[in-house]
Amino acid sequence: MEYFLLKPFEGGCRFKIVNHDKDILICSMVKKGEAPDFTLHPCPLISNRFKELLEQFLRDMDFIPCVIEGQDQPDYWGFHPKEQDVKKARFGPDGSVTAVGPMGLTPIFMVPNYKKVSYVVNLALAESLLRRGYVNLGLERVETMGGDGG
Repeated sequence: MEYFLLKPFEGGCRFKIVNHDKDILICSMVKKGEAPDFTLHPCPLISNRFKELLEQFLRDMDFIPCVIEGQDQPDYWGFHPKEQDVKKARFGPDGSVTAVGPMGLTPIFMVPNYKKVSYVVNLALAESLLRRGYVNLGLERVETMGGDGG
């Protein structure tokens, strides 16, 4: 299996969480700009269209709505994919994942590290993201440790 590091959009608008309710997040926009499809700040958030794609791959994944102050409908969603054991990954000097062990058919998973959390997608999800033209998130191939591919 081939895997790709999901690289968040680094420019554009920035959010700040106003509440810390487990059922709904409320954010304020602290910097205006292009809306990201994936951001790690202030927490991992994905856009509506990214969520619609993930729902096709993970029908049972729970998403937490994130509403921007002054709006009625969520524009973003918090999510918590499966976690890979740190022992089954290698990291670069900045803490980003450089290699992961196979995770079966899991399309997206996170790899925690003391420096940062990385989000990794499999080839099928990466191709789906590329076909839909997400211009404000990047993918970087990572090595597959022990298993098929690499």
